[in-house]
Amino acid sequence: MWLFGRKGESGFSSSSTAEEVTKGIDGTGLTAIVTGASSGIGSETARVLALRGVHVVMAVRNVETSRKVKESILKETPDAKVDVMELDLSSLASVRKFAAEYCSSGLPLNILINNAGVMAPPFTLSKDKIELQFATNHLGHFLLTNLLLDTLKDTSRETKKEGRIVNVSSEGHRFTYKGGINFDKINDESSYSSIYAYGQSKLANVLHANELTRRFKEEKVDLTANSLHPGAIATSLLRHHSILEGMVEWVGKYFLKTIPQGAATTCYVALHPQVKGVSGEYFSDSNKAKPSLVSKDSELAKKLKGESGFSANSTAEDVTKGIDGNGLTAIVTGASSGIGLETARVLALRSVHVVMAVRDVEKGQKVKESILKETTDAKVDLMELDLSSLASVRKFATEYCSSGLPLNILINNAGRVASSFMLSEDGIETQFATNHLGHFLLTNLLLETMKDTSRKSEKEGRIVNVSSEGHRLTYKGGIKFDKINDESSYNSLYAYGQSKLANILHANELARRFKEENVELTANSLHPGAIATSLLRDQGILNSIVNVVGKYVLKSIPQGAATTCYVALHPQVKGVSGQYFSNSNKANPNSVCKDSELGKKLWDFSLGMVDP
Repeated sequence: MWLFGRKGESGFSSSSTAEEVTKGIDGTGLTAIVTGASSGIGSETARVLALRGVHVVMAVRNVETSRKVKESILKETPDAKVDVMELDLSSLASVRKFAAEYCSSGLPLNILINNAGVMAPPFTLSKDKIELQFATNHLGHFLLTNLLLDTLKDTSRETKKEGRIVNVSSEGHRFTYKGGINFDKINDESSYSSIYAYGQSKLANVLHANELTRRFKEEKVDLTANSLHPGAIATSLLRHHSILEGMVEWVGKYFLKTIPQGAATTCYVALHPQVKGVSGEYFSDSNKAKPSLVSKDSELAKKLKGESGFSANSTAEDVTKGIDGNGLTAIVTGASSGIGLETARVLALRSVHVVMAVRDVEKGQKVKESILKETTDAKVDLMELDLSSLASVRKFATEYCSSGLPLNILINNAGRVASSFMLSEDGIETQFATNHLGHFLLTNLLLETMKDTSRKSEKEGRIVNVSSEGHRLTYKGGIKFDKINDESSYNSLYAYGQSKLANILHANELARRFKEENVELTANSLHPGAIATSLLRDQGILNSIVNVVGKYVLKSIPQGAATTCYVALHPQVKGVSGQYFSNSNKANPNSVCKDSELGKKLWDFSLGMVDP
């Protein structure tokens, strides 16, 4: 039992228990999710909230253990409302499943308590191949919060009651890697320190709450987000350190907080009227406290979350949620498979009239049927287009322009990775022909239609070039203008990088021209992420390896299509042009991409190659 501590401004101290800090508070009509509620302070938090009339949803990894906890709560408080739902924070799939089930349950949500955690295990990767502490303590809760935000907002608006998000951090956030978050080495075993990695994940909890606060203030929603240190407590968090755990069990009863004392600050921040309207604060011993200086670094918080509010784990549906694309028409090249297919599906789901520009019409027809089966009122057309053939590009553009259809969005997505040197039917190296030149000609032939549509509809037109981080690995000088078709110096990887660099330079040059012409069109490029798609169809062994291991280390197709859909549809991108995106956020491409003279040279070179 903790024997020391004075009362703070709140009237409570380190010796206060969860029952004491919530005494006299009526939580009837409130619903709370508590993660990690099967043991320790999570279990005590669930018990005390239920005791105060809150409908508690225990989000737990071990359902069997939690049912016993639920039974003990109901035995103490027979009229308590307690539900148990399975949730493994170390698995992003489990988080999505939980959120989908919760949102479809019709339950409101007033309070989200991100409590579950793991402490200082040996270096371990999660199911998603992310360092376990960062995955469980931060990333799982980050995704969970994002997926439940609309439910929190709806509940707050409908009930006219403040919603609260409570991140259970730790004083351990002060002991982390240099710079706070080891962004470029999250999964680096060679530099791993179990204590620093724990501190990093707990610092992320504080930064996450602070960044949520900033966003809530901008959006003017009645939600708050705070973080806290529960105190030094003997819990199962130390299960990976047997000797230390044994010492804690022996001396802890004299020098550590009890579980009821450890849960006090969580319950105080979640329920107490004193905390109404308070957001972006750090609490300890049921009082405001000062976290480390780095916790107040708003730029670090933005970097952790991504300025857009989305991350590498966001899906195409996530980034377009709530967006109405009705009245917009988009062309998506390569829409019969992979991220092109998912892009077409999600745009159609958001009411965009989608024209699938595909090489394989029969395959595209099946995709169209599957989209219409899911979204019966979707507007989807199918047109044949082989980007490796300039004649096919011209035929497509002529047919489209004569159709009378408007064009708001052009997504240049189709592409290929070739293993051996090949020439297109026009005698041009296949990757350059398909990935860049075909899209360059297509864009040029459709520009007048896009300008007319923008002018008549008074809506911004957007061109989206799907590039790749592969643009960083190319020939010396970037583009091998004088040896595009030279088989003797051909390198399949460099040739792919060259074509992807061309995508970025093309978008940047378009952006420059649009600015000069003062037209309401934008052009941006992006990296979709490392994804297992049919792009690798010509890479036999590599394709086989990716098919086996890809599901563990690569993005899923819905995640891979997210950045494309974000750049094509999201209001945050309005007026943004000549930028490179990754993980639905602005990113920095290779420095050569900003070479405007190289961009102009590529434009003239490409124009010369496509001239009949």
